[in-house]
Amino acid sequence: MTNKLALLTWVSILSIGAVSAITPAHATISCAGYLPNSYFERIENNKPFAGKLVEQADGMQQLQELNGKVLLDNLTDAYILMDTYVLAKQHGKYGVINAAGKIIVPFEYDEIQTEPDIATSFIVSVKSSDDASNATKQGIINRHGDWIYKLSDAHIEHAHYDSDYDQDYFIVAKNTVAKNNGLTGLLDDRGYWAIRPQYDAINPLNACTGEPLYLQVSLQNKTALIDQNNDVIIPLAANQHIEAFNASAKPLLFLRSSLVAGSSAIGMSEDIQDDIVSAQIIDANGKLILASDAPIRKLLYHQLYTYKQAGKFGIINDKGKVILEPQFDSYRDDANEVWVEKNGKMQRLNTFIKLD
Repeated sequence: MTNKLALLTWVSILSIGAVSAITPAHATISCAGYLPNSYFERIENNKPFAGKLVEQADGMQQLQELNGKVLLDNLTDAYILMDTYVLAKQHGKYGVINAAGKIIVPFEYDEIQTEPDIATSFIVSVKSSDDASNATKQGIINRHGDWIYKLSDAHIEHAHYDSDYDQDYFIVAKNTVAKNNGLTGLLDDRGYWAIRPQYDAINPLNACTGEPLYLQVSLQNKTALIDQNNDVIIPLAANQHIEAFNASAKPLLFLRSSLVAGSSAIGMSEDIQDDIVSAQIIDANGKLILASDAPIRKLLYHQLYTYKQAGKFGIINDKGKVILEPQFDSYRDDANEVWVEKNGKMQRLNTFIKLD
């Protein structure tokens, strides 16, 4: 196993273990499986954590130096992030410390969210003491302990990590109409608005992939595709759904599906097929690559998709390249076997192309 693969496996295990073990301290996205090799090349020489967590007889935990000197005790739910930080609970509140016991995030918060694979910034939450209101204030603190975004009524989610620049991005949705009209924007970890609050919703489509970030945005029942600089790729329009066609492919492609009028369908296109009238594959510059008169559907066991033109079905691959021109009257996907109808006869798809 190469160092890169070993690191990837380790990070994936850490992500799964951390999120399942600690409910109030979790990731809002998971970069595991998406981070590019360049990220692992950069961190593979990181020094190991210069301390240790030791569980006591009463179930509490201590942060100790390697020689056994106690730096901090009375910890619970503690775990190590990226060989650099310890996220833990003390006296009922969450905080973050480093290996030397220095407090990065004070133990003052009811919840701390971070991305376990990168741990560059921390979304902190404080619940209202008024049980009737059930209100929560959120803010963002960086890895140095400085405020990026102070506690407010906003709802905050981790949106993206740019591994080239070691930079985080956050979706910030204001809950109050008095500020920013209750709209949503994209904030970077320096506290600058990459996209000022102006949309009803923002949905990252290719987070953590090492590529520029693209987002589906919504405003007044219309959707659009933009990049992280707010440049428009697909303009706002009603009854359209946009997602990454294949987030791991290069060049990056997008699937734009036209929906029936008045549709309120949400989710991935494979889950809303009955609402889709037609579909298009579009590149990151807004150029049309392929148009289909029906939903573009992935075959169950193959990296192939069906599309329809002039009443006939054809086959494309996960890069949007035509493998078989439209020539089939219908098809049936039985998972292990795919059948296509041509000239009134059902035949196996592997009669026409080699399947994996």
